[in-house]
Amino acid sequence: MMNLSYEPCKKKARREVQSKYIKRKNKEEDSVEEKTYAKPPKKHTPKFRLKSAGHIASLATPLNERIPIVLTDIQHLLLHSLLGNLNITQSPRWYTIDKCNHVCQTTCLIIEGISINQLEEHKEKLININTIFENFVEILTPSVYSGSLVKELALVPLSETEKECIIQKYGSLNLALEVRKDLMVMMRAVFPIDEDNEDKIVQIECEDKFPRTQLLLSAWQLIEENYPVPLKGKLKNIYSDYVFSKEEYKAVTADSPMFGLDCEMCITNVGSELTRVSVVDEKYKLVYESLVKPYNNITDYLTRYSGISESSLKNITKRLEDVQKELREVLPPDAILVGQSLNSDLHALKMFHPYVIDTSLIYNFTGERTRKSKLKILAKEFLNMDIQTNKNGHCSIEDSIAALKLVQLKLSKFIEFGDAVHTNRQNYKENVVRMSTKSDYALSIFNHIIEQKKTSLVVGCDDITGDYHTYLTQAKDSMSTQLKKGKPKKVKLSTVDTVDDVITTVTEAANDYNLIMAHLKQNSTLESCHATNIDEWVKNIWSSLKESALFVVIFSGNTAENGVAMIRVKTK
Repeated sequence: MMNLSYEPCKKKARREVQSKYIKRKNKEEDSVEEKTYAKPPKKHTPKFRLKSAGHIASLATPLNERIPIVLTDIQHLLLHSLLGNLNITQSPRWYTIDKCNHVCQTTCLIIEGISINQLEEHKEKLININTIFENFVEILTPSVYSGSLVKELALVPLSETEKECIIQKYGSLNLALEVRKDLMVMMRAVFPIDEDNEDKIVQIECEDKFPRTQLLLSAWQLIEENYPVPLKGKLKNIYSDYVFSKEEYKAVTADSPMFGLDCEMCITNVGSELTRVSVVDEKYKLVYESLVKPYNNITDYLTRYSGISESSLKNITKRLEDVQKELREVLPPDAILVGQSLNSDLHALKMFHPYVIDTSLIYNFTGERTRKSKLKILAKEFLNMDIQTNKNGHCSIEDSIAALKLVQLKLSKFIEFGDAVHTNRQNYKENVVRMSTKSDYALSIFNHIIEQKKTSLVVGCDDITGDYHTYLTQAKDSMSTQLKKGKPKKVKLSTVDTVDDVITTVTEAANDYNLIMAHLKQNSTLESCHATNIDEWVKNIWSSLKESALFVVIFSGNTAENGVAMIRVKTK
């Protein structure tokens, strides 16, 4: 009896245990499914941060170490935020936008007339600005060189055809924003170039397959490659003992003469100093040659590299200032200097020069601009020349001729010759094809906005919007005649009566346009009461922006002082 009743009890107990287990397991699985289902989707919130060049321009950097960015850098940022990572072949030089393609909208507030000093003087009144922004960078103001803020912000040569042409010329779309404008405008920002003779230039037939001006370093590249650049404003003290290679320059052309330059240096108790300089012309004729005796005690002649020994300089009396004076007499006002990493040579000479072709940049084996090949390797590979073989040191004449021959060889071929940065452009070309097949030639940032089916609003009072009218009209006329598939998206110019109307228009339209540019003029000094008003304007615009919107505020500076740019992507 006991056994008969025990077996059913055991089965019943097992069933109950199994049932509880199944229920518990189902409950756990349901719980996991609920947690999985309830998990919020991963956000792709963009984030703006400064890179090395941005940190150097930051107001947090000591004044004597700061190098300002230029308006071209701001243009690049605006277009990058609008058009995404697909439109650049290299990472931007002064900033990074993580998850850039998720920037939902860009708003730029420009206030003319306020300088970096005024910002710092009234900093305590700008409570909202200091709360909103983390990044403040100094910008070179066009007012210093009588430039146009509107022109330099609006003019952006970036159609698909233009982008491809510039990639061929310079190896990076990052330079596209200032290629021709850079030579005509930005160089005048820092060098005394005579504007009057530009219209008198007569082009003649040249054996070069493409203009030699296409190999010139831009003002941006000069700064990036650590060339001595006479930046105006507060940084001029850095190169206070440097001199210009000419009192005044002529505009460079495809007919401007090239000169190969090379220097040899030694080590003194204060650092590297000049001991020899050689200059050759395009016929390889030596036009200048001199040994130089440093003022400071030489600790290492670097004979194994320079070929200079103690006996070489024993009877030399010529000093650096003598060489500078003689070079100023030898070089014409539109001379193009050619050499390998000429930045070190110009620093040794303590001279500024605007027109430079650097063989370490126009030739490249690796496909990366930061990895440069030595002149000896380039000469052997492309010229079949063996240079720097003398055990007693290098010859500056030999090196300057080799650099000049490398440039002449490239000019006899094509812009991509010898440059892996260009020959590895296939991925970029495929991106361009996917984006657009149009062959239009855009003249301004507004053309490109229309081209990419973006929308833009420019708003200001009647003392400023007229300056934008020309570029907007050009954009609409150019695109409407070339686009046959429907009407282009709108790029609107709004003129309002008061400054408050400008701010109201921006806050109300913040979510209706891909790009909003609000432009105001401040003709008087930034008094405390007005600083409070500006701080309130910035707060109101910031409050109207959606999450993931990019907000840029520019204080443009004045004729005596540089300006400031403030940047942030809005997050919760």
